[in-house]
Amino acid sequence: MTGSKLIDFIRKTAFFAIIFLFSYILMVIKNGADPDLWHRMAVGRIFSQLGWITYNDIFSYFPKKEMWVDHEWLSGVIFYYLGAFFGDYGLISLQVIMTFLILFLIYKINQKIFPENKYRISCYLVALLGIHAGLSSTLRCQGFTYLFFTLWIYLLERVRRGETRLIWIFPATMLLWANMHGGFLAGVGLVCFYAAGELLNGKNFSKYLAILGITLPVTLINPYGFEYWKYILSAATMERPYITEWEAFNPLESFYTGLGFKILFVFLILGYGYKLFKRQFNFDKVEIIALAVTFYLAIKHERHSVFFAIVAASYVYPHLSLFLNDTIGKLDNKVSNSLNTDIRNKMLFLREYFVNFFLISASVYIIASIPVHIDLDEYPVKEIEFVKKNNLTGNLFIPFNWGSYALWKLYPQNLVSIDGRFEEVYKTVSYLDVTQFTLLEDQQDSILKKYNHQVFIVGIESSGYKKLKSLPEWQLVYEGDNAAVFIPAFGKPVKLKPPEDSPDYYIKTKYENSIDFRGTKKRDLRR
Repeated sequence: MTGSKLIDFIRKTAFFAIIFLFSYILMVIKNGADPDLWHRMAVGRIFSQLGWITYNDIFSYFPKKEMWVDHEWLSGVIFYYLGAFFGDYGLISLQVIMTFLILFLIYKINQKIFPENKYRISCYLVALLGIHAGLSSTLRCQGFTYLFFTLWIYLLERVRRGETRLIWIFPATMLLWANMHGGFLAGVGLVCFYAAGELLNGKNFSKYLAILGITLPVTLINPYGFEYWKYILSAATMERPYITEWEAFNPLESFYTGLGFKILFVFLILGYGYKLFKRQFNFDKVEIIALAVTFYLAIKHERHSVFFAIVAASYVYPHLSLFLNDTIGKLDNKVSNSLNTDIRNKMLFLREYFVNFFLISASVYIIASIPVHIDLDEYPVKEIEFVKKNNLTGNLFIPFNWGSYALWKLYPQNLVSIDGRFEEVYKTVSYLDVTQFTLLEDQQDSILKKYNHQVFIVGIESSGYKKLKSLPEWQLVYEGDNAAVFIPAFGKPVKLKPPEDSPDYYIKTKYENSIDFRGTKKRDLRR
């Protein structure tokens, strides 16, 4: 290995090390369990016992759809086995690896579009900030969509350059994608962007139609057949009131809201604005369509900002690099050209070395201070343990974000009112009734009469808590820091056991539950 190759190898190794370490930090520093994790793992546990899935919901007593189409069933299987065999380390490792792979693929896309021997670490750290919004909670199924989406951009850029031998990868990856997350529609849309863009570019677009032709039929290889597509189209167009991530993105809400998104948008303005300034009007229509559509989707739904971040980080980099080379790069060259070539090269290497050394050292120091575990601070763990320990059986009314953890820990002792499987399982009235009772004061009396509740767990700041405390027929039997447990009043105080007090107990037992279908025949859980 020559001296120049050795130096480039060291630079590239340091670059990827920094990307990996920062991916680890951003994914682990906010290590709360995502509200959807628990019902996903419940599906995985059922699959591990039956070798199949259930077509009907078994966890809730509120109004439900006739058929449970679980577009994330395979993700749930993966999550369950990782949690069961490796605990927190397994789930956190997958999250970090997916994040790093997305950034690695963005780097490969940039090198495919605009090869250069520079490692602009700041650009990739901004991209990391942009995708962090969709990956920060412990393992969400949409993480697989972001990974496949980025992989497909990389593949499409290669196919675009004549590497048609790679086309087989699209149906192969779609087989996994369509069973891991309904976001596979983003991949279909992405291929359409390329087809439309190349058509407008005056180039052959038939290969993209061929990709769609061999890939779309693969989506039917799922446990639900054509019913899957009926669900996907319904879920893609349905309203999701009161769910924050589906609300419109407001970049003016605060400085830190969508910070990565904002910086990437500034990069876009600088890169394309500089191209216009240089009177270069030969814009790639694929880039323009992809950026415009994902920007619109990001503004419409905060959840989709990650797609814009991935697209912007992939396509804007070449234009931003030209801007930086012609501005900061020229200024840097004026200073360095006054020096001897050998001295200049050594100074540039040392500057990059010390920056990388500082970033790696700081990352290692931060990582050493971060506990590697998934915490449960957002959940009423003591209240749920209280219900379990005292065998308070029956229908459990519980707010939306707590329902998944409750069904994971309490089934079959209790059925829940609702959980994070909103569009998969529940009718809209179920979500609205839970929301109205918990957050609003409308129709609380009718909701109490409408369903057969045996236990309530509600937040102590909620209107539902105030309502239950005012009713003599409901008895407050346990109150924690953030939530309380109510059961029907029996005329005299009921003596019940308190829950475990140690936080470590809940951390250590988070993967334990009583879901057990061993010995159950598959047909008993089929439609």
